Amino acid sequence: MKFDLDNLNPGVFFPFEDDDDEKGGVEIRVANAGTMEIINKETTKKKVEWRRNQRVEYDVVDEDKRSRMLWDYVIISWKNVDDNNGNPIPCTTENKIKLMKESPIFSGFVGNCIDTLTAESETRDEELEKN
Repeated sequence: MKFDLDNLNPGVFFPFEDDDDEKGGVEIRVANAGTMEIINKETTKKKVEWRRNQRVEYDVVDEDKRSRMLWDYVIISWKNVDDNNGNPIPCTTENKIKLMKESPIFSGFVGNCIDTLTAESETRDEELEKN
């Protein structure tokens, strides 16, 4: 098995189904364990409270920040994503977050892409276990 040490988690381009002529789409990658560790560390804080003279420790997760960091990592780039005037929408962190939060069509498409990549990864893992 070969690995590209400069790009261990490459993206996969998913074309828009209704955009055959323009070849628009989104390049997506799966959030690997290392990335999830960083995101979890950045978005999870320990909280301590005293209840009936007992110390209770629990995690508080900033879900909004977690989602923003995850979307920024998972969406690498896009092509032919335009505004109503036909102007290209730059693939910035802010635009990724806006589209994922406010556009059910875009977020649904990205969610389906992530599901596809996750399923393919699980299938490969199962095949490796069999061998």
